[in-house]
Amino acid sequence: MTNNFGIYVHIPFCQTKCYYCDFVSYPHKTDGEKEAYLAALLQEGEIYQKGLKGVTGKSIYIGGGTPTCLTGGQIFMLLTNLSRLFSLPKGIEFTVEANPGTLNEEKLLALKDAGCNRLSLGVQSFSAHELQVLGRIHSIKDVYNTFELARKVGFNKISLDLMYGLPGQTREGWRDNLQKVVALRPEHISLYQLNIEKGTPFALLRDKGLLQPFTQDEAYLMYREAIGYLKAKGYHHYEISNFALPGKEAVHNSLYWQNEEYLGLGAGAAGYLQGVRYVNEKDPALYQNQLQQGELPVAEKELIDSEVAMAETMFLGLRLLAGVSKTRFFQKHGVKMEEKYEEIIHKLKKQDLLKETAIHLALTSKGLYVGNEVFQEFL
Repeated sequence: MTNNFGIYVHIPFCQTKCYYCDFVSYPHKTDGEKEAYLAALLQEGEIYQKGLKGVTGKSIYIGGGTPTCLTGGQIFMLLTNLSRLFSLPKGIEFTVEANPGTLNEEKLLALKDAGCNRLSLGVQSFSAHELQVLGRIHSIKDVYNTFELARKVGFNKISLDLMYGLPGQTREGWRDNLQKVVALRPEHISLYQLNIEKGTPFALLRDKGLLQPFTQDEAYLMYREAIGYLKAKGYHHYEISNFALPGKEAVHNSLYWQNEEYLGLGAGAAGYLQGVRYVNEKDPALYQNQLQQGELPVAEKELIDSEVAMAETMFLGLRLLAGVSKTRFFQKHGVKMEEKYEEIIHKLKKQDLLKETAIHLALTSKGLYVGNEVFQEFL
């Protein structure tokens, strides 16, 4: 029997660490260190393939870090070996994250030739000043050049990330970013509010009083403006942070929001298999050492019981604008959502934060702006 999962692969390398980043990533690694890591990553995949007696992919997503700080040859080797190892069906969504400053025609061709059919570009801003504030290594020119090259080599599924709520950012500057991203007409746009995470350079500056974080009210106005503008330009708002041209929604990320199981490979990668959520060892050396001993490099495990699983289906599914399907909830958990959470649903509907139909439960337009407060009710 084949296990059909979404597959996430983590490449924990980058050229430099951005000032806001708290992801598992390590700058300034040599080609030899990267190649040793890639060999270990494929070894981890082989252990799962044998242990689960056959794994294939519904979708595959290579994230980081910056996967495209690998060489073209390393990229091609990794992607072709993953395709072979998991017998990936042709045509499934195969996404690779990229920094526009790390791509050239050779790497784009390597990605394309190895089966990648979707790019996720971390643009973040079309302002040179804002890119400098964030500690990004790419320029605005890099964004345009990379986008043009990607189209030239045949990529017809491109997602662009933008950030808002940046130190010193104005609403006029945010409006300019939105206009410029739409002018490129990518198939998909992701918008993320800057969160200042513990241990990052931004957190240290904030704690010293040298960085003034955005207020939620200001960020809310930027988010609301983005929703109106992108909808007017033909983008479907299908998830709290995500917008797509019709039919171009992200397949892989939708697996997370629908609380489906997925395989996570790599240092610091998370996965959800057979009712267990797990996180791998973050340090690449420790990760590789465990694999050399024939062991899976799992650092943390959590058994997801039925109560937690139902709560996760609710708060993850409510991120989708379509909401949580009552039928799907019943098929997954064997109980009716509207009975299990009757009191909570009644309370949130009364506050105009949830709306209910015969087939689904979803956030209202008011609930959209306080999603985290709504999700907390189900935990």
